[in-house]
Amino acid sequence: MEGLVWRILLLSTMTVFKKVSAITFCEQSAMTVRYVEECPTDFRSWEIAAKKMNCESIEERCSDSFNTRRHQFQYHCVINAWRNVTLEVCAPNRTIFGYCTEYSINGKVIQENYGAYCSTDDPPCPPLYNSAEAYKYQTCYGLVKRNRKLTNYTVRDSYYPNMAAER
Repeated sequence: MEGLVWRILLLSTMTVFKKVSAITFCEQSAMTVRYVEECPTDFRSWEIAAKKMNCESIEERCSDSFNTRRHQFQYHCVINAWRNVTLEVCAPNRTIFGYCTEYSINGKVIQENYGAYCSTDDPPCPPLYNSAEAYKYQTCYGLVKRNRKLTNYTVRDSYYPNMAAER
């Protein structure tokens, strides 16, 4: 009897994992990635950028197994996994839990950036929010700006190694 319970539990877990992966993983989203200098700062600029990307017009099959439009492509402007660039992408939205939203190029998925906890920032991101609303949490984009400056110094130091100690 105990073995049957474990098999049912394992089968249930695998089914849930498969459905969650189908919602979030989307090969087609990678074809829409555009690197940008900055992301929208308010709803109006988000609307303009979203209209230009026209994500709703892209026929996607990522959510076909659910027979629902709830997970259709939406415009996102988010950071990457390394927090050194901002990018626009059409992808299914997700609920994000207290971290900055990222798009993983390798995973082809919108997800939390676990190196960028934003619930304690000023202003903080909420414990739960829609990934398409990442523009509301500008401190996440600030990470990209800081990392770009760090990268610029690192590159400069490699050209002028004797000057690095003087800073």
